[in-house]
Amino acid sequence: MSSTALILCAVTVAALDICAMVLLLCAYSDKKSSRKYWKHFTGDMELTEQGRAYPLGCDEVIIGRHASADIRIPDLSVSRYHALMTINGGAWLITDIGSKSGVYINGNLIKEAVLHENDVINIGSHRLVFRRRRDKNE
Repeated sequence: MSSTALILCAVTVAALDICAMVLLLCAYSDKKSSRKYWKHFTGDMELTEQGRAYPLGCDEVIIGRHASADIRIPDLSVSRYHALMTINGGAWLITDIGSKSGVYINGNLIKEAVLHENDVINIGSHRLVFRRRRDKNE
């Protein structure tokens, strides 16, 4: 192999390394900004009940008894697929998706409702509170 070919190979490898580094930096920057964007919309919200916290980590959350539910409540008073929480217009919305016992927000039976911080959600015999996540040190 000639020295020209070796130099060309070395330059190619260096260029590929630089391209890979640029891609990694862009991906990291995008991930960081998407976390900030997501945090803006979710407001770091969670559902809590008696010492348990269910972080809302995506824009669509199914609550139910079924093993595939995002928030699984293994209790016969809860339907397999009881409620759906989504983000709509920057606010959390909860929808009853055909449950037998209904979804209650602050004591009112709803089909669909916008959630506000500290709303109490009754699903079956479970009382969940929609609130901002707290630090573990609090």
